[in-house]
Amino acid sequence: MFEQFDPGLIATLRAARSLTILTGAGISAESGIPTFRDSLAGL
Repeated sequence: MFEQFDPGLIATLRAARSLTILTGAGISAESGIPTFRDSLAGL
């Protein structure tokens, strides 16, 4: 799976001196990775 991103966004990110990425619960589930809270497949 490959997503296309806006070239302006890419240029802005490349020019940034620093970058912060915030993630949270549900990111792994969207990616197909079992979650810790999943009673059937979690840890």
